[in-house]
Amino acid sequence: MNAKAVYIQMKDGLSTQRGQSVFLKDLAVILADEPIKTELLNLEILKVPKNTNNHIVVSILTIIEKMKKTYPFINVFPIGEAEILVKIDKNMKDQKKLWTFVKIGMVCIVIFVGSGLALMNFHADVNMRESHRQVYKMITGKETNKPLILQIPYSLGIGVGMAVFFNHILPKRFNNEPSPMEVEMASYRKGMDQYILNNEKNTEENTKENTKEKS
Repeated sequence: MNAKAVYIQMKDGLSTQRGQSVFLKDLAVILADEPIKTELLNLEILKVPKNTNNHIVVSILTIIEKMKKTYPFINVFPIGEAEILVKIDKNMKDQKKLWTFVKIGMVCIVIFVGSGLALMNFHADVNMRESHRQVYKMITGKETNKPLILQIPYSLGIGVGMAVFFNHILPKRFNNEPSPMEVEMASYRKGMDQYILNNEKNTEENTKENTKEKS
């Protein structure tokens, strides 16, 4: 039988749960002739142990090994990244919903108080109140301790400006572009994933090494 060429490219990452089976279609995209493509995509690569850590590192070599064992007549050509990070999500049953809501509430309070203090300290440092008085005097020629005609629009403008900057008003977006916060979070997650990939062994290979040492 002539060898069949199979091109494989790892995905960016995967989130699954303990005890779940992970198939090739979950970890990578492949280019191959039918019907072998469909068969390969449904090939089980690993089953997540129930006592595993929060992440599993899977090497493309492990995937190729399993592919060759099942279909020895194929030639696999890897493209792109050599490893993929599989994150283990906690089941909702493992989490206490009340405690989750308490943690969310505490984070919201801390962020609200912290951002409020930051704004107040900034305005105190630059003496924004006196600036409004001077601007009001320049425009109207009159002095007042409370130039509300400037202070009220300015206060509303801060809220509107933050909403526009973060591209959100509650759950709604102004457009399809990601907000600066989402970009920073994506960059942070990518950096964390890359750090784990650089410092963790392939889970399958590590398991084999531990088994050999024990034996």
